[in-house]
Amino acid sequence: MQRYDRFTFKATKTDEGFIIDKPIIGRTGILRYQNADGSERIEYRPPEEAFNADSLASIKGKPITLGHVAMVNNKNSKSIPILGTVISGGEQDGDNIRADITLYNLDTPHRELSCGYTLDLDETPGITPDGKHYDAIQRNIRYNHLAVVQKGRAGNARLNMDGDQIIESEDKKHMAKVRLDNGLEYECAEEVKIELETLKANKTKEKANFDALQGKYDAMKVKVDKLEKDLADEKANKSINFDEAVKERVKMLDIAKQYNLDKIDTLSNKDIKIAVIKKVNEDLNIDNKSEEYIDGMFDVCSEQQINIDSASASKRRIINGDNDNKMNFDDFDYIKKMEELKQAEANAYKGEQ
Repeated sequence: MQRYDRFTFKATKTDEGFIIDKPIIGRTGILRYQNADGSERIEYRPPEEAFNADSLASIKGKPITLGHVAMVNNKNSKSIPILGTVISGGEQDGDNIRADITLYNLDTPHRELSCGYTLDLDETPGITPDGKHYDAIQRNIRYNHLAVVQKGRAGNARLNMDGDQIIESEDKKHMAKVRLDNGLEYECAEEVKIELETLKANKTKEKANFDALQGKYDAMKVKVDKLEKDLADEKANKSINFDEAVKERVKMLDIAKQYNLDKIDTLSNKDIKIAVIKKVNEDLNIDNKSEEYIDGMFDVCSEQQINIDSASASKRRIINGDNDNKMNFDDFDYIKKMEELKQAEANAYKGEQ
């Protein structure tokens, strides 16, 4: 957790124009903060924490900055305006803390000091020895920098400043500019810009990796879709072919029975065709004939059998008459009927109806 405290100071100048002083840089007691929702949070800095030896020693050698730009480190120090150095550790002065400082320049109208530090916040509420309520206790305070700040503004809730503010540098020349994807530009601390650029670079790399994986996925999906379609088509074709084969086999068996062929169940379709052809034309030599030839001869034989069946049916109709007009034997013309039977048989063998 970070904190920034503010105190006024008076200073003297050296012959070189440097400012040397031993101002108050902190104190014990109640410190008030503004939460993000606008409510107030009261924190207590007890003497045993404020004057802890390790805490006081941590301020020595730390930079004095123009405003609270960020917590200072070796990576961002070049982008933060450094005005001077704290040249001693902190010392107790009653309820206050003092330290020796040197300012190399003070190119700002601001005249207050604010410490930037980290701490552990013990969120145990209580009452101070002088009867004041608090919400939490500051512990393990470690200083990072001392900032020259403007007086009078409330602390920024996000940064939990004691004194008043993160400084808005008047010329803002030390702030970096970033451009967002929507085209808008904003000013920010240099380390924020670096972090943003790193995130953008990682995002670009991750998108490239994602696009590559998406391409592979789409290619595999096309292959899978094609295989599924081919499989479905093959199943449909097999079903159709199977149905056709069944119909063809039934037809073969039916025709073979009409020719009174034996053991037809054990014969292939081709053997049945050959048997039918030889049944009709015993002297015909069909050895070494093509499939097309055998199919053509079989079709002729099949048609001939159909015509024979038709002629037989005609005989029955001629002899018996139709269902609606039963034969009258007294009026039956035998000579005429015989002639009709002979003609029907002749037509059957000629392949006519």
